[in-house]
Amino acid sequence: MVVNQKKQLRRRRRSGQGMTEYIIIVGLIAICLVAAVKNFRDAVGTAFDKGTETIDTEITGKIGEGHTRRP
Repeated sequence: MVVNQKKQLRRRRRSGQGMTEYIIIVGLIAICLVAAVKNFRDAVGTAFDKGTETIDTEITGKIGEGHTRRP
Protein backbone atom coordinates (compact mmCIF):
# COMPACT_ATOMS: atom_id res chain seq x y z
CA MET A 1 0.00 0.00 0.00
CA VAL A 2 2.81 2.39 0.79
CA VAL A 3 4.21 1.90 -2.73
CA ASN A 4 0.85 2.75 -4.31
CA GLN A 5 0.55 5.88 -2.20
CA LYS A 6 4.01 7.01 -3.29
CA LYS A 7 3.12 6.44 -6.94
CA GLN A 8 -0.07 8.45 -6.54
CA LEU A 9 1.84 11.26 -4.86
CA ARG A 10 4.37 11.35 -7.73
CA ARG A 11 1.56 11.49 -10.28
CA ARG A 12 -0.06 14.41 -8.44
CA ARG A 13 3.24 16.27 -8.34
CA ARG A 14 3.81 15.74 -12.06
CA SER A 15 0.28 16.82 -12.83
CA GLY A 16 0.69 19.92 -10.67
CA GLN A 17 4.00 20.72 -12.30
CA GLY A 18 2.47 20.40 -15.77
CA MET A 19 -0.42 22.66 -14.81
CA THR A 20 1.95 25.26 -13.37
CA GLU A 21 4.01 25.26 -16.56
CA TYR A 22 0.85 25.63 -18.63
CA ILE A 23 -0.31 28.60 -16.55
CA ILE A 24 3.09 30.28 -16.89
CA ILE A 25 3.07 29.84 -20.67
CA VAL A 26 -0.48 31.21 -20.97
CA GLY A 27 0.51 34.19 -18.82
CA LEU A 28 3.55 34.96 -20.97
CA ILE A 29 1.46 34.76 -24.14
CA ALA A 30 -1.08 37.16 -22.63
CA ILE A 31 1.66 39.64 -21.71
CA CYS A 32 3.08 39.45 -25.26
CA LEU A 33 -0.35 40.06 -26.77
CA VAL A 34 -0.95 43.10 -24.57
CA ALA A 35 2.44 44.53 -25.56
CA ALA A 36 1.76 43.88 -29.26
CA VAL A 37 -1.64 45.59 -29.09
CA LYS A 38 -0.11 48.62 -27.39
CA ASN A 39 2.69 48.85 -29.97
CA PHE A 40 0.53 48.44 -33.07
CA ARG A 41 -2.57 50.31 -31.88
CA ASP A 42 -1.78 53.49 -33.82
CA ALA A 43 -0.80 51.64 -37.01
CA VAL A 44 -3.99 49.59 -37.02
CA GLY A 45 -6.10 52.67 -36.28
CA THR A 46 -4.50 54.53 -39.17
CA ALA A 47 -5.11 51.61 -41.54
CA PHE A 48 -8.78 51.48 -40.56
CA ASP A 49 -9.11 55.24 -40.98
CA LYS A 50 -7.61 55.08 -44.49
CA GLY A 51 -9.89 52.19 -45.43
CA THR A 52 -12.95 54.05 -44.15
CA GLU A 53 -11.95 57.17 -46.05
CA THR A 54 -11.42 55.20 -49.27
CA ILE A 55 -14.80 53.52 -48.96
CA ASP A 56 -16.45 56.83 -48.21
CA THR A 57 -14.96 58.67 -51.18
CA GLU A 58 -14.87 55.98 -53.88
CA ILE A 59 -17.79 53.70 -53.15
CA THR A 60 -20.19 56.37 -51.97
CA GLY A 61 -19.24 58.49 -54.96
CA LYS A 62 -20.03 55.66 -57.36
CA ILE A 63 -23.36 55.06 -55.66
CA GLY A 64 -24.18 58.75 -56.01
CA GLU A 65 -23.24 58.69 -59.71
CA GLY A 66 -25.56 55.76 -60.34
CA HIS A 67 -28.53 57.65 -58.96
CA THR A 68 -27.96 60.68 -61.17
CA ARG A 69 -27.87 58.64 -64.41
CA ARG A 70 -31.54 57.70 -64.39
CA PRO A 71 -33.39 58.64 -67.58
